[in-house]
Amino acid sequence: MKAKLVSIILTSYNEEKNIGRTIKDCRVLKKFFPIEIIVADAASKDKTIEIAKRMRVDRILRFPFKRGKGADFWAGGLLATGDYIIQIDTDHQFQPFEIPLFVEALDKGADVVIGTRFSNGKIEKGSITFQNYFGNWVMSAATSIGCGKRITDVMAGFKGFKRNAFLALDLKERHFEYEAETVTKACRMGMNLVQIPITYTKRVGGTSGIRALQDGINVLKAIWKVYFSNLPKYSSLR
Repeated sequence: MKAKLVSIILTSYNEEKNIGRTIKDCRVLKKFFPIEIIVADAASKDKTIEIAKRMRVDRILRFPFKRGKGADFWAGGLLATGDYIIQIDTDHQFQPFEIPLFVEALDKGADVVIGTRFSNGKIEKGSITFQNYFGNWVMSAATSIGCGKRITDVMAGFKGFKRNAFLALDLKERHFEYEAETVTKACRMGMNLVQIPITYTKRVGGTSGIRALQDGINVLKAIWKVYFSNLPKYSSLR
């Protein structure tokens, strides 16, 4: 059977210290299945794009201003030609060598796969602040209510999708709250959503763009919006 093409979407903003290593580690996966790498960049002011060009990724989307991570990821996914779409943050805190675990879960019937650091995952000491840990716990609890099932790590920037499922989600949120929109919509639409343990390590360089309080409020709004939306069942769209 022909191997599925895996599209890896890297959203970036000023990640010159991390993007090269992330691309290099993604390239290793060509030994296991065909891949394409798409960089969706939010107007980086450093050498992020220069490095991506030098490393000859398959596609580069460079936006003239910061639109939001959610908007960038959606645009990158629409350009993807793969059977499977993988979202992984460019900061290398999530590990590209674990992408085959997502592909395996998709092969076995999952429509959407989300990585979890907090249910049998591995977290390097000092890689996450208490503020972010607590905020993620609150947002995951709220998402669990919206989903009707326990979600342990809604904000992890490491997810996988069957192409048809990704398109059916029709993501609207432009910033970090799209993570919760993704998971809540998948559940409400009846998609087969699977959670798998992943590894999380310290940042080598650069800074996180998360604004804990504002992003937390926006996440709760996004969950509320999806919960009260009249969404079609995924089975009717296939």
